[in-house]
Amino acid sequence: MAAEAERSAVYAMFSTLLQPPERMTHSEIIAGRPAQLWDALPVSPAPKPPMPPSWQAASFPGYSEWRSIYNLATSPVNPRLVPVESVHKVWSSDPSCEMPFAREKGLLQGDAAHHLYQLYRSVGFELPAQYADSPDHLVLELEFMSLLVETAGTAEQRTFLDQHLDWIPALISDAQRRGVPQLYCDLLAWLEEFLSLERAELAETTR
Repeated sequence: MAAEAERSAVYAMFSTLLQPPERMTHSEIIAGRPAQLWDALPVSPAPKPPMPPSWQAASFPGYSEWRSIYNLATSPVNPRLVPVESVHKVWSSDPSCEMPFAREKGLLQGDAAHHLYQLYRSVGFELPAQYADSPDHLVLELEFMSLLVETAGTAEQRTFLDQHLDWIPALISDAQRRGVPQLYCDLLAWLEEFLSLERAELAETTR
């Protein structure tokens, strides 16, 4: 099992890279910090996939271009990338729910959001104001998983991974269909490769 500090750092790294661009984050990417964190992640027995070239320092865009790419992907008018779990799952799987749109996708505040409100509250995880209406935003889920790696057992980590980080393939498919810039398609594919490694290793330790 990879060391907790290194695993937690990689979850936090992905959370940061999915947030709106900041100059400090850009400086860290150009300095090779994500590559260092990825290289430091011990993985066994499966080989660790390479970091995508588009997120390596040598080919990463300048700060202004990065902001433009992010804004194109996440435009509030018609966003191409919507990294919120409820949007990519049926709104509710509760058989007693009689709402006419209960089995539809593409909606906010579904089962996942309500479960995460409760989960965050139970452990004192503070919900940032900008995510008050979307506790199941991928940025928060990755940040919370980083915390779980540091504070919870492998069974709890595996449960959260299975319940709340199982929708990334649907997000990737949607991003490709909507024409999300390749930089972010690469980031999501890299994240899913990491999560696949995590599933395999957590499965081994919880047998």
